[in-house]
Amino acid sequence: MAAPITTGLDADGVLVATIDMAERTMNVFSVELMDALDALMDRVDTDPAVRSCVITSGKSSFLAGADLTMVRGYCDSARSATHAQMFEMCGRLGRQFVRLEAAAKPYVAALNGLALGGGLELSLACRVRLVADDPRLQLGVPEVRWGLLPGAGGTQRLPRLAGFAPAMKMLLTGQPVDPATAQKLGIVSAVVPQSKLLDEAKAVARALHGTAYDPALKFKHLAQADVPAPGNGVAAAVAAQHGVSGTDYELYPAYSAIVDSVLYGARLPLDEANTVEMNNFLRLMFNPVAGRMVRTLFLERLRAERELAPPPGVAVESLRHGPISAGREAWQAALGRLKLPQQLDAALPADTAEVTDRAGAVHRAALRVVGEAPAPVSGAQLVLSPAGPYGRVLEIAGADDAQAAVFAALATRLWSLPWRTPGPVSRLASLHGRTLDEQAQAARTWREGDPAFIDVAACLAGTTPAWSGGPLTWSADR
Repeated sequence: MAAPITTGLDADGVLVATIDMAERTMNVFSVELMDALDALMDRVDTDPAVRSCVITSGKSSFLAGADLTMVRGYCDSARSATHAQMFEMCGRLGRQFVRLEAAAKPYVAALNGLALGGGLELSLACRVRLVADDPRLQLGVPEVRWGLLPGAGGTQRLPRLAGFAPAMKMLLTGQPVDPATAQKLGIVSAVVPQSKLLDEAKAVARALHGTAYDPALKFKHLAQADVPAPGNGVAAAVAAQHGVSGTDYELYPAYSAIVDSVLYGARLPLDEANTVEMNNFLRLMFNPVAGRMVRTLFLERLRAERELAPPPGVAVESLRHGPISAGREAWQAALGRLKLPQQLDAALPADTAEVTDRAGAVHRAALRVVGEAPAPVSGAQLVLSPAGPYGRVLEIAGADDAQAAVFAALATRLWSLPWRTPGPVSRLASLHGRTLDEQAQAARTWREGDPAFIDVAACLAGTTPAWSGGPLTWSADR
């Protein structure tokens, strides 16, 4: 298998390191990539011909973060490993970035595409970051969405670069920023055309030859005078300022771990601050919430998206629908954004759609939304969930195989996960408003389909809280 990092040395001493992991659509941090990063740093440190290093990607994205299968392994290990063992295992990447940042020879990041989580953290450890001029490109730390925190320096370098308030917004919401915003915040030094990115990064690297690492030059907010001192109630107040309710603060431990990392790491040297961050990361590893969220909202969700996708060649050509009733406005909004030929047909019953497939066949279904009282429906029904932080679900209930395939194709056009259930009553409707115990009891009686997808659908639909990992995962974890 090809090495995950390939290198090329220019005559002037600039080493270009290109991350390009074989058999992956995106680069992600794995043990293999961390091994390759160690080898790269060893070469940069010991080869006298190398005077600087530019890190970029051979894919259209830069680096999408950590391999969450590996993170799930960390969560599993936490069931039996000691704190010291977990610190050694989980803290490796953060220690690598401390080494890279303080190296005598400068590293420059050329962000040619999306950089999330560990990918952005790698760039933050470099002395300078340049990014391609593409407004669709995203830079962010989304770990909070899976009950985690960025554990390789993200909670420390972001506040030192962007300032306390902007960094907390990114850390607590998981929302990314575009290149122009990143430059405004000081996260990147320059936004340059994609065609000139590598040449500009090399020029920056050459200009740094022979210069020592100086934290005061790198970090605009090194003093962190804008970070409040930690104290009783301070972390909860900071989270509340960024839209975290008191209930969510208690149910999702990642919020307090993130704020504590920033508050207690402020004004410490980066190596000590990273230790603070890693200890808070381990708080989450030893807490079952993170393990449940990673399993359901990432690993099983990705599997669901693959396995529930419409069959190849099945496509929707057009759609007609009757009037949309009050209380089912989610369908009105979703259809308004649907890029597909469609028609409001008053001759059709209210809340009914007819979908025409590529072969010209017409498939009828009743339109329903999550939150309605469960009621039997004759024929197929499409139950749409609200759009939430993890996406949305289109439950396909009571459909035959041909209908289900076409409605799954419609779900993908609606940016929704297609989840087929036998009907005639919506399973999401039967779960809505019930306790977790009641949801788990009901779900255990369902024999059709993959049980893990029940958890995925329930969490994406907002029927079950994300911290639970879904009714079945929550029940099994008790």
